[in-house]
Amino acid sequence: MSVLSEKVHNLPAAPGVYLFKDTRGRVLYVGKAKRLSARVRGYLSGDAAHGMLGDLMAEAVDLDVILTDTEAEALLLESTLVRQHKPHFNTVLKDDKSFPYVRISVQETYPRLSITRQVRRDGARYVGPFTDVKRVRRVLREIRRVFPVRTCRNFEDYQRADRPCLYYHIKRCVGPCYSRAAVGVEEYRALVDGLLLFLTGRDQELLRSLRAEMEAAAAERRYEAAARRRDQIALLEKARSPQKMVARRGRDTDVLGVSRHGSRGAAVLLLLRGGRLVGKETRMLDRAHIEGEAELIESFLAQHYLARTTLPRRIIAAGLPADAGALAEALTQRAGHGVELVRPVRGREARLVAIAERNAALALEDAEARAEGRRARFAPEILELQKRLDLPTPPYRMVCFDVSNLGADQAVAAVVASENGRALKRLYRRMRIHRPGPDDFAMIAEAVERYWTRVESGELPRPDLVLVDGGVGQVGAARAALDRASTRPVPLIGLAKREETVVRERGGPLRLPRSSPSLRALQRLRDEAHRFGLDYHRKLRNRARVTSALDGVGGIGPARRARLLRAFGSVAGLGGVGAAEMAARAGIPLSLAERVAQALGGGAPETAAPAAPDATPESTGHDRKAS
Repeated sequence: MSVLSEKVHNLPAAPGVYLFKDTRGRVLYVGKAKRLSARVRGYLSGDAAHGMLGDLMAEAVDLDVILTDTEAEALLLESTLVRQHKPHFNTVLKDDKSFPYVRISVQETYPRLSITRQVRRDGARYVGPFTDVKRVRRVLREIRRVFPVRTCRNFEDYQRADRPCLYYHIKRCVGPCYSRAAVGVEEYRALVDGLLLFLTGRDQELLRSLRAEMEAAAAERRYEAAARRRDQIALLEKARSPQKMVARRGRDTDVLGVSRHGSRGAAVLLLLRGGRLVGKETRMLDRAHIEGEAELIESFLAQHYLARTTLPRRIIAAGLPADAGALAEALTQRAGHGVELVRPVRGREARLVAIAERNAALALEDAEARAEGRRARFAPEILELQKRLDLPTPPYRMVCFDVSNLGADQAVAAVVASENGRALKRLYRRMRIHRPGPDDFAMIAEAVERYWTRVESGELPRPDLVLVDGGVGQVGAARAALDRASTRPVPLIGLAKREETVVRERGGPLRLPRSSPSLRALQRLRDEAHRFGLDYHRKLRNRARVTSALDGVGGIGPARRARLLRAFGSVAGLGGVGAAEMAARAGIPLSLAERVAQALGGGAPETAAPAAPDATPESTGHDRKAS
């Protein structure tokens, strides 16, 4: 028994954190568990070795565990260790230190407004992080018209010189350094408090406060102060653009949407403050392919929120892990107030999650397009199909296999392809099936294996998803053929005709809504394969009827058969035609025309019209008049 196996089998049934290590002692993966013995033992099973963490178990030689009292403590510790070690097999959230924060030095007598990328424990108030520093600077320039607080570094120098800077003259600073401005500490603090309310999304509360101050100042006949509050209210209301995306509840809420494409991922947070959408944050994720969607969401929530000091009271996401209660408890401990994790099924919040997911997909596409120098966009039905089927990448290129036969003869297979939901006819292929007998499973397997041989040779591009027309049996036959021919894994599904059920290899059948765009994309591809295969099958049947009628006549080869069909259009057109007319119009010997007429049931040979063996159309016409 190896050291790793021995340690795994000796683990206690207690909550804690486990760390897999390689031969050099480097941490490969950090995980947490409610029961270490049950969770970690699963990594040694045969199924786990063939899953996404198979490479982890191939490199791991040692295990270390840290016991905790509760699962919530284990989650907090896991978040800290992932940020510290950045393990190769953990989904890693990119470091927030590269994102800007708005800093307000509330510990000073006259707080200063600034932008920073480092958060220190210096008593200042930090708001953020934000993803677009240019937008932050633009917003701050506008908001300083409402809250003219200082931004200068050398405040003491201006104060000693009793000389204000340019911002005072253009009304972007009230000038606390200038004696003639006569700005008191309380008045300046009121500006700072209003600025903080605005930056944290509590603008309704801010407007109520400003209106109360304006009315009080007017009642006390302090008209200049009332006018300043009036102007501030007007600027704030102008800045507040009306929105449709609002929540009914007034609690601070973050709406999370994630998108994955291979090993890369993106997460978007829609920030709702006071029931109104006030901003968006985007984070890129590395190694997103290692975990499922629920585990990916858990990793993001733990790494993003457990490293922050201010948390919302509600977090909405499309999928939550099975132990979401422990995650909510850890977030509550971190925030100092209750944090609720919600998974909406329908309604307004479900629509907000869909919007966040579309934003995440767009952010990921933009990042990949810039990296690859392209401008591709995934169609909405392709992104929905990725989510419904839980695929690691959007199925941009899909192929569908269908077979068509009538009895034991003329069995054919059709392969159609689409890119981004649109038919790609240059990749259409059709083939005759060599295997005898009407065996749908064997025919699907033969078609898939022959097609995939061309894919592996580089003749055809590699699809992202394989669809077969049929149920469990067809999917199993296609998987067996792919295992023989393919060198890389590829997702495979079937589409059963009767109930329009998506047949998956794992997880059971999937019933998509009839109005689902992803289901319609699969139906279009399946129906196109059916049409393409039937057309080919009819063509072969017609060709077989022609061949059986003419090729049995001695002396009829491909050239003379072509002459006959050009002259009379079809085999049916030859029926009842006399030998002389057939010889004249098709340019064949009369003796051969007599044999064709007999084979097609045209009656006895015509001896009353003598003609040369190689009669021309003109001489045949003369004979016809003579008769």
